[in-house]
Amino acid sequence: MLDIYFFKSLLAVFFCGLSIKLMDDYLDRYLDKTSGKRTLAFELKQATLPYALLSFSLAVALDYSSALSLFWASYILGMGYDYQKVLPTGLKSYQESLILLLLGAYLLSFLEVISALGIILTIQLLDDLIDLKEDQLNYRNNFVYLLGKRQVVLLVLLLSTINIYLDFEKTIMVYLTAPLIVKLVEKEKKVGKGLVD
Repeated sequence: MLDIYFFKSLLAVFFCGLSIKLMDDYLDRYLDKTSGKRTLAFELKQATLPYALLSFSLAVALDYSSALSLFWASYILGMGYDYQKVLPTGLKSYQESLILLLLGAYLLSFLEVISALGIILTIQLLDDLIDLKEDQLNYRNNFVYLLGKRQVVLLVLLLSTINIYLDFEKTIMVYLTAPLIVKLVEKEKKVGKGLVD
């Protein structure tokens, strides 16, 4: 029988994923609007960030290790598309990501951070496969452009195997909650809607 710790961790993964999705959609809200994509961030407007922080704080309270590792992994990988970009800290994105990686390995564990990176990368690759046509139309970054569709599919299978080996429970939790989060925060695309609505 599953214990209370499992359910606390599952909720932590859900709230962490929700906070990541809300912030990602908030940053992409203008691109989403031009493509007719409606998200919860579009409806919440400026309230998106407070709700994202609230969601993340709940995740940390429930299971700080899973929440921090997944959130930091998302941040690190989010910098990957433009690793030479100079950030407000004065550091390049790859330098900031490296510092966060080392900090995560020190405060949590190297295995915790590496498993989270693998899981989040897998989710990103799956998202890129699903959104390929939309990303092409809107000139968004997509791993499929760099690697090819077949290679991305193979990489997803390989990473999933590694993820399950490194952290079975966290991998399953993320794979279960990710589709639910997308379903909750994204609305059906309205054809013909864009900047004028």
